[in-house]
Amino acid sequence: MSTTSDFNMLRLEAHRNLLQITKGANTEEEVLELRNPTSWVRTLVRWQEQAERDLQQLVELCGGTVDRSNRRIRDIETAYYTLGQGTRYVYERVQAGENIAEEWVRNELVVAANTYQSFAQDVWKEIIVHTQSTQDQQFHQATQLARVNDAVAFLPEANLARSQHLAVF
Repeated sequence: MSTTSDFNMLRLEAHRNLLQITKGANTEEEVLELRNPTSWVRTLVRWQEQAERDLQQLVELCGGTVDRSNRRIRDIETAYYTLGQGTRYVYERVQAGENIAEEWVRNELVVAANTYQSFAQDVWKEIIVHTQSTQDQQFHQATQLARVNDAVAFLPEANLARSQHLAVF
């Protein structure tokens, strides 16, 4: 994501899956831009970016590869994909200028918050498992808690966004 103050634009550049992250695949075709995004749209994009960085950290700790037969890894990948697809879907609806119902906005935001919460719990559990230092494990546990709390704290904003969505779309 990048923002420019001149245009107040939010740009989403995201990998679609864990394999693209591990291989460093180009994301040029995945770029979406949005002018004058609301705070909750910025939050969705921030989560998407943070999820990608968290996955990159996990892959680095695993020596560049992950065991895709591991159930937690599959859950992490599914949550990452779901979060990314939800973010793209919101972008596409806004770019298309569609008139979107309040209930849809609230539901999308609640799903995103819950997905990010699950993702954060699982990815940081896996990161902690692959961390050798007790001090680093404690730091990672604090990071996990912060990420989960971020998702929980967003839920009231998701409810507020439903009353403000007409100004956004």
